Amino acid sequence: MSDTPAVDRLATGLKQLLEVTGLSRGQIETYGKTQTPPVNLGKSKTSPWFNGKSVPESGRPFNTLVELLEERAFRKVGRPKQGVGRWELLRKAAAEERRFLPSGSDVAAPPPQTVVNGASVAPSGPPSDSDRLKAGRLLDLLPPDGPWNVWLRRAATLFRVPLSVSHVVCDAYEGLEGDVFDYVDPAMQEAHEVVLVRLEAFYDELNGMHDISDEGRPFLEMSYPGTTAERNELNRQACQARDEFLSAYRILVNLLNARGLLPSGSPAAQDVGSPGGEAGKPDIGVEMLAGCTLEAGGIISVPVGLAGQEGRLGFSEPYYLVVRAANRGVHEVQIEDVRIEVDYGGEAPVLPYLFPPVGPGRKVQLPFRLSSHAGGHVLANAAELGHAVARVAREHRALPQRVRPVARTGSGIDYEGAWIALEDVSPFLLKALGGGAR
Repeated sequence: MSDTPAVDRLATGLKQLLEVTGLSRGQIETYGKTQTPPVNLGKSKTSPWFNGKSVPESGRPFNTLVELLEERAFRKVGRPKQGVGRWELLRKAAAEERRFLPSGSDVAAPPPQTVVNGASVAPSGPPSDSDRLKAGRLLDLLPPDGPWNVWLRRAATLFRVPLSVSHVVCDAYEGLEGDVFDYVDPAMQEAHEVVLVRLEAFYDELNGMHDISDEGRPFLEMSYPGTTAERNELNRQACQARDEFLSAYRILVNLLNARGLLPSGSPAAQDVGSPGGEAGKPDIGVEMLAGCTLEAGGIISVPVGLAGQEGRLGFSEPYYLVVRAANRGVHEVQIEDVRIEVDYGGEAPVLPYLFPPVGPGRKVQLPFRLSSHAGGHVLANAAELGHAVARVAREHRALPQRVRPVARTGSGIDYEGAWIALEDVSPFLLKALGGGAR
């Protein structure tokens, strides 16, 4: 029997599932609203379940959350489902554990925590000298504002990687992997361990490439396993490892910033890793969703993967692609145009699909302004993108690999959302194309 409290095992299990799915708390909340009748899966309700501050009550919200996360994790990485029954047993054990805790127990009332980009920050006074030294070592090896970070975030493919980038990543892994000292702050140690796991995976991808510097070109180049499709798959795997590493790195660096561990002169990173994340400049988050017409009227935004599932009740054509932009900074920003980029890999171009300035119902949607801490969205007919993707695939004889949303501000800065594998998008596009044909 495990010595770990059931409350912690439940919270850890839910957090691990959430990380595998890649779903945001907002996407989970939206999914709950699409159920019949709607289920409250709002951030204020579910966040304490993920961090162990409270135990979920028995009922539809907990069951719906578990079913969503397990289904998504199974479809995305083949993770076996435990089933709601197993999760309910763990939930009951956690509830019993909490019920018998003595009044005033520290376990029953953990100290409040701050959350910075998905990582909890324990408010335990100034950081220790050892934590400051360990953070400094990480930042020396992987500087947040270094050219390596800029190149990796902007690279659409990884068929070729400059040695100036690969050397930084590989040297960092070799330097950090043998560090035997942990952070005193448990939240920073947890985030650091995730970075090491993701960094090792990306390091392995780079080590599988060929050094072609002896040909006078300072690059690592993707190997040719036999077919273009196999090479594209290697690129997809490398890009996924890159994206997962950068996401974990971003969380850790923002946590270090919240704890006052970034050295003077570093970007004051409310969101290190986003273009324009420096103090006084725009800080825009961008994500792509699916827009479905409700039978009762109106359009609802849901995760693309969920919208593509067969048998979704209450959704009908026309279907839309939705790009949502959120201003996380303090300055008002104008979004000038929005596009979706489709990466075909190899030598094929990255297709930019521009959203129209006039949306459904002849409503002007571009450009639009975002005040501080506000969000906005634009829509485009999903079938149009489906036709465009198919046309380019025929012309260049290349299969699309992934897509991402991009929003451009009036000052000309692009803000890029996360790449989404086409396998997660294609069921929705096919549904949109089928609806458009009827």
